[in-house]
Amino acid sequence: MDLFEWVKDIEKVYEDLIGNAKKLNLNEIEEYRKEQNEKFEDFIIKINVLVNTAIGNITVESDIKTNTFEKKLDKAIQNIETEFKKNLENLQKLIIEEVGLDF
Repeated sequence: MDLFEWVKDIEKVYEDLIGNAKKLNLNEIEEYRKEQNEKFEDFIIKINVLVNTAIGNITVESDIKTNTFEKKLDKAIQNIETEFKKNLENLQKLIIEEVGLDF
């Protein structure tokens, strides 16, 4: 009978060792997962800052280019209007001649 009790004691020690190993490994895995999550969150924050900075730079550059284009377009329209006004009388004469109303 003593043999069976030793076997039970050995089984108990074995179960305790396995239980402790599971707890230790689980704690290590949870710690590792927590560290990886923190690293990933830091990485995501850095990427978000980079993307937001790039979007901001693109927005500023786009605004500058848009303003430049609008100024050039306004100047071109003004030049067209000026030339049109200068040549309006000549244009009217040309139309009258082409239509045949120049009596």
